[in-house]
Amino acid sequence: MAVVQRWLSNVSESWALILDNADDPHLDLSPYFPVGNRGVILMTSRNPECTVHSTVGSYELGTMNVDEAVTLMLKTAGIRDLSSQSIRETARPVVLTLGCLALAITQAGAVIRQGRCRMGEYCTLYAQRRKELLSQKAIQGGDDYRYTVYTTWEVSRQMIEERSSEAGQDALELLQIFSFLHYEGISEEIFSQACHTLRNTRQSDWMLSHLPKIVLRRSHQEWDADTLRMAVSVLLSFSLIYRDKENLISMHPLVHIWVRDRLGPSDEETVWTQTTLAIALSIPLTFRTADYRFRQALVPHIDICLSFRKEGIFYLEDIGDDCQRMASIFAYVYSEAGERQKALQLTERVVKVYKRTLGEEHPETLRSIHSLAISYSEAGKRQKALQLTERVVEIYKRTLGEEHPDTLGSMHNLANWYSEAGKRQKGLQLTERVMEARKRTLGEEHPDTLGSILNLAISYSEAGERQKALQLTERVVEIYKRTLGEEHPDTLYSIHNLAIRYSEAGKRQKALQLTERVVEARKRTLGEEHPETLGSMHSLAIEYSEAGERQKALQLTERVVEARKRTLGEEHPDTLHSIHSLAIRYSEAGERQKALQLTERVVEIYKRTLGEEHPDTLGSMHNLAIRYSEAGERQKALQLTERVVEARKRTLGEEHPDTLHSIHSLAIRYSEAGERQKALQLAERVVEARKRTLGEEHPDTLHSIHSLAIRYSEAGERQKALQLTERVVEIYKRTLGEEHPDTLCSIHNLAISYSEAGERQKALQLTERVVEIYKRTLGEEHPDTLGSMYSLAIRYSEAGERQKALQLTERVVEIRKRTLGEEHPDTLRSMHTLGYFKQSSKRRLTNFSLDFGTSSYS
Repeated sequence: MAVVQRWLSNVSESWALILDNADDPHLDLSPYFPVGNRGVILMTSRNPECTVHSTVGSYELGTMNVDEAVTLMLKTAGIRDLSSQSIRETARPVVLTLGCLALAITQAGAVIRQGRCRMGEYCTLYAQRRKELLSQKAIQGGDDYRYTVYTTWEVSRQMIEERSSEAGQDALELLQIFSFLHYEGISEEIFSQACHTLRNTRQSDWMLSHLPKIVLRRSHQEWDADTLRMAVSVLLSFSLIYRDKENLISMHPLVHIWVRDRLGPSDEETVWTQTTLAIALSIPLTFRTADYRFRQALVPHIDICLSFRKEGIFYLEDIGDDCQRMASIFAYVYSEAGERQKALQLTERVVKVYKRTLGEEHPETLRSIHSLAISYSEAGKRQKALQLTERVVEIYKRTLGEEHPDTLGSMHNLANWYSEAGKRQKGLQLTERVMEARKRTLGEEHPDTLGSILNLAISYSEAGERQKALQLTERVVEIYKRTLGEEHPDTLYSIHNLAIRYSEAGKRQKALQLTERVVEARKRTLGEEHPETLGSMHSLAIEYSEAGERQKALQLTERVVEARKRTLGEEHPDTLHSIHSLAIRYSEAGERQKALQLTERVVEIYKRTLGEEHPDTLGSMHNLAIRYSEAGERQKALQLTERVVEARKRTLGEEHPDTLHSIHSLAIRYSEAGERQKALQLAERVVEARKRTLGEEHPDTLHSIHSLAIRYSEAGERQKALQLTERVVEIYKRTLGEEHPDTLCSIHNLAISYSEAGERQKALQLTERVVEIYKRTLGEEHPDTLGSMYSLAIRYSEAGERQKALQLTERVVEIRKRTLGEEHPDTLRSMHTLGYFKQSSKRRLTNFSLDFGTSSYS
C-alpha cells in the first residue's frame, strides 16, 4: 500500500483512486491518501463520519424511489420491456416488500431470472423463505460485491462486537430492542422516561430482572443521555440506523427484520419482554401537552411489539399483577389515541383476570371495571357502560365513602351515562353533586373539578339553561388556557364545547372561528381520523351550514360519515349523529330523497337501540317529519310532529329549546294542512317564549318571527306581516350578509309582502335579485331556487309580462315533475298556476312563501 501511495504521489499523469466500502470506523484512512494535486479520490462508505475527508462535498445515497426500484428489479430479472405498465405493477409489491433496497432487489431479480419463481409469486416465496433468500449471494456474472443482504449487516455487527466496549455492547442491545419497535419514529425518550419511572416508583423483582441493561444500569441515578447517544452513534457509523432532523431514529425495514431473524427462540422471547417492559415503563401518567403527544407517538411501537405474540401482552399473564397493570396502561394509551376497539379488548381481558384472581370488590378490579365502562361507552355500548358504572359506584360508596376521589370519578362518569341514556335530569343532579364535592375537597382549578364544571355546563345546555352553560364553559376555558396552554387536549375539548355554546347563543361567527381552530389543532396533534378530530369536524360542518357555506358543510359531513362508518361501525351513536347531520346537509342541497332515506334509517336504529322517547330519537323524528313534508307527505309530517311535541312537552317542559323547535315546526305543519288559526296561535307562543328566553336577534327567534309573519299573511293581517318581515330582513342583512340562505329566504318573503301591499315593482326587483343569487349559489334545480322562480313568475304576471310568467312557470313545472314527481304538492301548485297562465285568467294566484322548516338538530 505504501508503494502505491508513493508512486501516485510522484506520478506525472492524472490519476483516480477509489476507496470502496470504507466502512470500518476504527480505520483512519487519511495516512493512505497520496499527496499532490494530480489526482482525485472517490470514497464510498456507510459511515457518515467519512464526510470529514471531503474537499468538494459529499453525496448521501438514500433509498431509491419506487419507480427506480421497479426499473432495477426488471433489469436484474432479465425483463426487457421496462415500460409495460402491467409488468411494472406486478413488480411494485416486490420492491415495496424489500423496502426499495438495491442489494435486496438485485438478489430478488436473480431468483426470478434463474426461474425459481415468477415476479407475481416472489412475495409468497419471500413470506415462506425470507431468511434463506436474503442470505443468498446474487448471481454469477453480476457485480463483484461479495456480500448478501444479511451478511452485509452481519459483518457490521461482528465489527461492533469486536470492540468489546460498553458503547458497543449497548449498541447491540439497542439494535435488538429497536427490532421489536416500529422501524420509524424511535425516540430516546422511551429510555429516559423508563429510567425516570424506575427511579421514582417501586417495581417487582421480576420486572427488575427482565429490563434492558441500558435502562437498569441508570435506574438509581439521573438519566445520562450521553450513554444512549454513544451507543446510537456506533449504530449510525455502520448505517444500521438513521436519525432525522427531529432526532428520531429509524431503521430500514429489512435491517429491522434481519435483527429478529438472527435471534433464537429464547433470545427472541428475552428481547421481546425487555422491549415490552421498556415501553410500559416509559408511558407517563401525567397530563402535560408533551405527555399526550409522547403517548400518541408510542401507539405504533405498542402495536408492533404486541403483534409478535399471539396473546399480546397476556403472553406474560403468569407473572401476575405486572401483566395486568401493563395491559391497563396500554389500553389507556390506545383509548386516548382513538384506537378504542384495541382498548376495549385489552380492558375486557384485564377485568376477567382481576375478577378471577382478586375478586370483584378489590380496588384494582374496580378501577379496571370503571375503565371497561368507559371503553364500552366509546364503543357505543352505552347501556353496558351505565350498568357497570352503577355497580362500581354502589361498591365505592359502601367501601370508600361518597367523597373519596375514586367514588367521585365513577359518579362523574355515571352522570354522563345517565345523560346519554336520555335520563338528563338524573345526570344533571348527579353532576351538580360531584362538582360541589370536588370544589370543596380539591379546589375550583383542580383538573377533576374543571372536568365536572364542564360536564355541568353540558347538562345545563341539555336542560335548556344555555346562558348558565355558556358562562361556566367560558370560565373553564379561561382556566385551562392559563394552566395548561391552548393546545392541551383538555383545553381543546373545552374550546370545542365553548364553540357549541356560542352557536346555541346565536354567536355563530365566534363559534365558526373557534371550531376551525380546534379542528386544525386536533388534525395536527391527533390525526384526521381520531374520534375527537372527527367530532370537531362534525361540528365545523354544522357551523359552515349555519354560515351559509352549505357545499363545504356537505363535503365535510360526507367525509366524517365515511370515516366513522369505517372506524366505529354504522350503528355507533357518533356515526348515527353524523348520518343524521348528513341527511340535513342533503336536504339543504336539494337532494331530498337521499335526505328522507337516511333519516328513516336513523330513526329506525334509534327506536330499536334507544327507545322512542330518548332525546336523540325524538330529534331524528322531528327531522323525519320535515323530510316527509319536503316529500309532500304532509299528513305523515303533521302526525309525527304532534307526537314529538307531546313527548318533548312531557319530558323536557314547554319552554325547553328543543320543545320550542318542535312547536315551531308544528305551526308550519298546521299551516300546510290548512289549519291556519292553530298555526298562528302556536307561532305567536313560540315567538313570545323565544324573545323572552333568547332575545330578539337570536337566530332561533328570528326564524320564528319570520314564520309568524307568514302566518299573519295567511290570516290576512298583511301589514303586520310586512312590518315583521322588514325587521327580520334588516337584522339578517346586518348580521349574516345579503347572500346567506336565511337572508335570501326572508327577502323572498318580503317581496311577497310588498306584492300583497300593492308595491309590485319593489316585489319584482327583490324577487329577480333572489332568483339570480339562488341560481348562482345553489343551481337552477335546487328546491329554494325553484320556489323563488315560481314566485318570480307570479311577479311577472302581476306586472303584465304574461309571456315571461308562462315560460318561467313551464320551466318550474318541468323540473319539479322530474325531481319531485307529478303528485308532490309543490308540483301540483306550479301546474295549477301554469293552467291559469295558459287560460289568461285574471283570477288571483297563490304566493309561495319560503318557511324555516329545517332543524337545528344537526
